[in-house]
Amino acid sequence: MRWYHSIITRISVIFALALLGIAAIFLSLSFHDRENHLRSMHDYSHIALRSAFDMPTRMLDHEKLEEMGLVLVKDEKLRLAILAQPRPPKPFPLKRMEERFRLNIESVPYGKRIYTIVQRKDGDALVFQTPYEKEFFPQILFPLAIFAFVIFLYIGILRSILPLKQLRNQVIRFADGHYDIACKSTKKDEIAALANEFDSAVQKIKALRDSRQLFLRNIMHELKTPITKGKLASEMIEDATYTTILKNVFTRQEALLEEFSRIEKLSSDELKLDIQPYLLEDIVDFALDILDDKKERITCNLTPITLHVDFELFGVVIKNLLDNGLNYANDGLVTIQNDTHTITISNRGNPLEFPLERYSEPYFLEGKRQKSSRGLGFGLFITWHVVRLHGMKITYKRHEDINAFVISFE
Repeated sequence: MRWYHSIITRISVIFALALLGIAAIFLSLSFHDRENHLRSMHDYSHIALRSAFDMPTRMLDHEKLEEMGLVLVKDEKLRLAILAQPRPPKPFPLKRMEERFRLNIESVPYGKRIYTIVQRKDGDALVFQTPYEKEFFPQILFPLAIFAFVIFLYIGILRSILPLKQLRNQVIRFADGHYDIACKSTKKDEIAALANEFDSAVQKIKALRDSRQLFLRNIMHELKTPITKGKLASEMIEDATYTTILKNVFTRQEALLEEFSRIEKLSSDELKLDIQPYLLEDIVDFALDILDDKKERITCNLTPITLHVDFELFGVVIKNLLDNGLNYANDGLVTIQNDTHTITISNRGNPLEFPLERYSEPYFLEGKRQKSSRGLGFGLFITWHVVRLHGMKITYKRHEDINAFVISFE
């Protein structure tokens, strides 16, 4: 999953934008508050200077100004630093005092204070410290509280969402066939409710699986017992012909039971492969041994190659394709051949009635059987899925009156 598809990423972006918006609002409020204070101190300075201005002498009464809170800055270094502050165009309307007495009065912030600069056109600038002092802590406390609340809310939401990652990992493990998972949560939010419902579903599915396995194990045991007894009984028959027939019947029944077991495992995705290198000739010999009574009708044109497969399961694939080929061949013959990339099993017969993919569905031919009731049901179901588990492909081709099943591999 890409990072920009993540819910956590989207929530983080939303909260980041929210914090930027809050910061912009408080910054704007701070500028507005500073302008209000500057305007107030500017107006206050006008009133104080008007009161302290001596009309006959045209001098300022510094003692009276100090009583009103305007203290003359005598520190030359501080005075020069204040005068060096950049001053934008005057934002306040010109007062009558400034017009009448040719005074230029400005209020500027410096540090935590606001200073008033009185500039006469025929003299040096005087700098007065106003009674305003910025209270930094009360102004910063509320924004910090808001930021802390938003960050706390963000962390709380992340902590609520993070269990989704653990739940996802548990779902992946469950999909891989691990039923020993636990994802119960003691929390009260929606994600905890989802995790608890999933845990409950897992427990129910696990119970159903255990019940099914127990049932299948018992029924397989009950079916194998009479087959074993029948094989023992067939050994006591003196007529060799009947003995051979009975042995083949019981061997066939055992093979069917094994096939049913594989079908059950394929349906529940519990079939595991034991991949090893094997010669194709050995795998085909294994398939021919199962088809012992039919192998004289099978023609093998094999080139020596090594396949990395599960020996028994891939042998069953070859057996099923050969068996189906024999059952549906017009002349009762089937051929298996190979090259370095394919294995082909072919016969002469009628074309398939349905696409090959449809035959890979169990019970697909139930009620749709062709004239013969000989199969192309479970055999191709097992074949299709085992070939897929090996990372190979199986395709059906027809040329004139020849049907060919082709297994392709690298």
